[in-house]
Amino acid sequence: MKDETFKAACGAIAELVFIAREQVTPIIVQLLEQDLDPAQLDGIGATEAAISRTPEGVAFVDVLSQKPPSQVPEKGNTKDYEILKWEEELREQVAKKTGQQKKLTADDQAKVKAQLAKETEIRKRVQAIEARLQRGIGIISSLANGPPTDAETWIGPAVQCLIGIINGGAGLIVGDAAALAYLDCAHKTSGRLGSLRQFIGVAALRAEGTSRLPKALEEEDLGGMLPDHAEGAYRQFRLTFHQI
Repeated sequence: MKDETFKAACGAIAELVFIAREQVTPIIVQLLEQDLDPAQLDGIGATEAAISRTPEGVAFVDVLSQKPPSQVPEKGNTKDYEILKWEEELREQVAKKTGQQKKLTADDQAKVKAQLAKETEIRKRVQAIEARLQRGIGIISSLANGPPTDAETWIGPAVQCLIGIINGGAGLIVGDAAALAYLDCAHKTSGRLGSLRQFIGVAALRAEGTSRLPKALEEEDLGGMLPDHAEGAYRQFRLTFHQI
């Protein structure tokens, strides 16, 4: 029900942009730039994302462990599956220790309590960021898939916002949502390209190197993805929206 309400709200925004373009579009663009500001992702890495998915009252980081913590993968230079594998391994360690609880000293209890309080604050921060990201991404998807709005009034800032958060590591929090919204925007390129419009979006995202696309869209060779007659449209798409 929550997802349906969210989709309905995003759809209503797209309807307003269609009905009252001049009045509403600048307000929505400003909201997108606030919701999808990549600066909010500064300091959010694999550890913070994992903490946000850990239940309240369970410490993701074991402050009592005698072993040094495993090296945290860097969000900008590491494949997603490596980050997820690292997170899964740490969760398994936490689960094992949870089932082998021993009596803690007062000092140990204080350390655990402090860590739980720290992770609570991190969880609140990341979840608040996630809510903003999901709202901005949802609005862009509705604009791209909804009523025939004048895309030129919003698509440039929308694509810039999506690229910003994708490169900022938003995939750690929202998965492939931003990448899929970007592909929705790619469908706003020239209609004469037909089904090639998605591949223009895929190629542009993969050229960024941090797309977090679904696996099926990552497998095809990037060099042979687009036929010759679509390369001009691809270059124009990147020049216009990526500002390269």
